[in-house]
Amino acid sequence: MEELLRELIEVLDLEDEGGDSFVGHCERDRHGAIYGGQFVAQALVAAARTAEGRVAHSLHAYFLRGGDPGRPLRYAVERVRDGRSFSHRRVGAWQDETELFTAQLCFQPPEEGFEHQLPMPEDAPDPESLPTPEQLAERVRDSMPAETASWATSPRAVEMRHWRVPANLGGRGEARNFAWFRIPSPLGEEPLLHQALISYASDMSFNDNSVRPHARPGRLGVQMASLDHCVWFHAPARCDEWLLFAQHSPRAAGARGYVQGTIFTRAGEMVASLAQECLLRPRGEEGGAPFIARE
Repeated sequence: MEELLRELIEVLDLEDEGGDSFVGHCERDRHGAIYGGQFVAQALVAAARTAEGRVAHSLHAYFLRGGDPGRPLRYAVERVRDGRSFSHRRVGAWQDETELFTAQLCFQPPEEGFEHQLPMPEDAPDPESLPTPEQLAERVRDSMPAETASWATSPRAVEMRHWRVPANLGGRGEARNFAWFRIPSPLGEEPLLHQALISYASDMSFNDNSVRPHARPGRLGVQMASLDHCVWFHAPARCDEWLLFAQHSPRAAGARGYVQGTIFTRAGEMVASLAQECLLRPRGEEGGAPFIARE
């Protein structure tokens, strides 16, 4: 896991080409696609490097096309506006002349103000009571969907412990889950790195909640792809400490699934809110990959 973390941090450390253009490399191949959380985290880093002294408070992203994870990405940042209180940035991720991903972000200097929040869900279990990823994979090995068995249990730099078994590991049922996550190594004090890693982790198993009510025994039976992703950062948080990702899918319709989430510190502070929509189509018995390129 230490090596995976080192590689992930290198992936997030973009190369500055000048002129608000940055180059990022992809992490290890994720079933032939570029992981959506990598796009989100790298776009955040690129935009933040043009908004010195300000911190991202919102991110709205669209996944446009599939890309080649074996090739680098170019992130082009447009400085839309710099006001006294807020800075707006538009970011596009490109390979050659093809735009794969686009995002708009807003930054603000640290500022004090009114505060209120909903409480952390009372039924959230402690992370120590949940199986590690390795323990869960061993527990569900015989019921894991054939479409996901080759990658769903691959080691990750981010440790994530689920309350209910995700659909990609054979889980079915209610469209709601809790997932505690953390980087299991000290990360230092750089706020942008923690925010980027939270953004990276925010796409892990998130749209899985829209699949759980429709998964079939022994197989997913769906085709899916992330369409958009939104994050609102309410307060700073450390990604090397346990964070609770409370997730649910209130609706699926029109061949799309919609999911919402909130992230809490272990002390109960709500630090982020999220929403995502994904393509969600029934898949026939003929098989094929459950994850498809954007159309």
